[in-house]
Amino acid sequence: MPDESFRPAMSQKIFSMGFDVETVSVYLLCCAVADANTSITRQVLTDKWNGKPASLDDGLRRLEERGILRVEDQSSPAYELVNDARWT
Repeated sequence: MPDESFRPAMSQKIFSMGFDVETVSVYLLCCAVADANTSITRQVLTDKWNGKPASLDDGLRRLEERGILRVEDQSSPAYELVNDARWT
């Protein structure tokens, strides 16, 4: 029986924010990792990213700048997706 409390991490709002394709792809990858109930870490993302490492870094930076991603804890390398109501 499906878990009815499961809510996908992805927000359609990402498509109307003017990001380039690679940044949207980084966001979608982060959502897929979160939906798989896995921590969103740079290592996990790097293992799955098929583009250049610099484009992953740029996408992560842009998502952080706009409040879409944040570091969970300064002592941990994991990211956390932020509710789209709080994006800037």
